[in-house]
Amino acid sequence: MPYLKKKIAKAILKNAQSPDEINTIKVEYSDEKQPIIKIEEPPQPKQTKTKAKPAPKKTLKNQKPNEEISASILQAKKTANSAKNIVKNFGRAMVTFAISKLAVPYIEDKLKELNLEYQVFQSYLFQRKENMDGISSLRALILIEDFDDESTKAIKQAFQYTGEVFIKNFSLNWIYNSKLGDKLVHVKSRFKILRRIQSPQYFTYFKM
Repeated sequence: MPYLKKKIAKAILKNAQSPDEINTIKVEYSDEKQPIIKIEEPPQPKQTKTKAKPAPKKTLKNQKPNEEISASILQAKKTANSAKNIVKNFGRAMVTFAISKLAVPYIEDKLKELNLEYQVFQSYLFQRKENMDGISSLRALILIEDFDDESTKAIKQAFQYTGEVFIKNFSLNWIYNSKLGDKLVHVKSRFKILRRIQSPQYFTYFKM
């Protein structure tokens, strides 16, 4: 029996590729003296866990094309919203000025010229103040249409004149004493708004 054990061990050693692959051989005997050969595999080494490296932060250089397009779309939407708010702010400020007593000394001669009563002018603008939300609503208060009656045409002419007075004489004071967060942008936009008031037929867009 020792000879058989050595022969088996020698054959296993011959086929092994490295010392780590050598298994432990045990020879046991049953009750009938028949050898029972058991091969025990060596314990496997413990695998150490490696920490995963954090993903690199995305910068402008390693941004994917789709991400760059999305960023540009968001920036364009933000710019469009800012431009809309500037027009809305100026429009509401002009209407507020036009219906206040502060405007009367500046526009009373214009109202007489147009044969327009101040109360009619004031009431017309007051009803539309809350609906002032951008280019279309401000343009509608200035641009004279073919279907407008004489009274409406006079009101629009008077408001156009009042808007010019406000931009030239009162807009800076309004900007710096208001709660506007982007005062400098409004200051730079004053004369762009003025040109669009003077030519409302071209007032179809606004860029800051």
